[in-house]
Amino acid sequence: MHAVVLRYLDSVARLGSIRRAAAALNVASSAVNRQILKLEDEIGVALFERRGNGVRLTAAGEHLLRHARHTLSEWQRTCNDIAALKGDIHGEVRVVTIPSLLVRVVPRAIEAVAAQHPHISFRVIDADPAEHVEEMRAGRPDIALLFIDKRQRSYEVIARLRTALGAIMRPDHPLASTGTLTLTQCADYPVVMLNDPWLLDAVSESEFVHSGAQFAARILSNSLTVMKAAIASGLGIGFFTPTGFVDEIQRGELICVPLVEPGLASSEIGLFVHRSRATAPHVHVLATELVRHLDDLMQDIRAIEPR
Repeated sequence: MHAVVLRYLDSVARLGSIRRAAAALNVASSAVNRQILKLEDEIGVALFERRGNGVRLTAAGEHLLRHARHTLSEWQRTCNDIAALKGDIHGEVRVVTIPSLLVRVVPRAIEAVAAQHPHISFRVIDADPAEHVEEMRAGRPDIALLFIDKRQRSYEVIARLRTALGAIMRPDHPLASTGTLTLTQCADYPVVMLNDPWLLDAVSESEFVHSGAQFAARILSNSLTVMKAAIASGLGIGFFTPTGFVDEIQRGELICVPLVEPGLASSEIGLFVHRSRATAPHVHVLATELVRHLDDLMQDIRAIEPR
């Protein structure tokens, strides 16, 4: 079929070698080479420059490769849609998410979907905020769970989780009994910080200009797991929304004290779905399940909020 030769083209281009492509495809090298030569003869132009150690795409090959990858993607989507008509949903869902929702929301939603639809696979990416922007700009994720801004034009927000940045600490911390806190008050104590503190940087910089305070970061990390362990050990205060700490707060192991700075008092996490893929069955079932688990999380957050 047409799809076969395009798949050969894609593999040779990706691996830079007919031999390596044939091994990956589990076919004979001569079969792959024959199909590429036939395609070149049909088009009337060379698609690859043959070299001693492999091949490299020509300008014509680059152009055809874009068509091939788009066609293969549409072919796979069509096959998945036909399978879904029989109740057998196939496909891979690519999800980009902030770390706090990897604690319970995303794993629980995937577990529920996988139990009902064993042929759906999942690619879950926990990226830094700068990488989130690039992922969304390129339109790679099918679904994203990120703080809402106005840059995701190819995506629709189908659910929102309203929350606020707070100071996470142990119940026996000297500031734990305070109803609300400023960043200046927190700066009197060691803190644990994410490598990219996102919104916190701009707000703290503005406040500290007037107060003269400065954070003493005992630990810098991009790992929520490390942050949790450090806060639970009493190594410092962390600045997070409660979304990734609900279980620990419910058990009384940690508390979240609200921050009063207007720039931190409210934020929204959005469930984004790519507009052109929202109706794809494998994307739709995961998005629906994520909405349900976000609703559950919202109820849990409300239950632990200070009265």
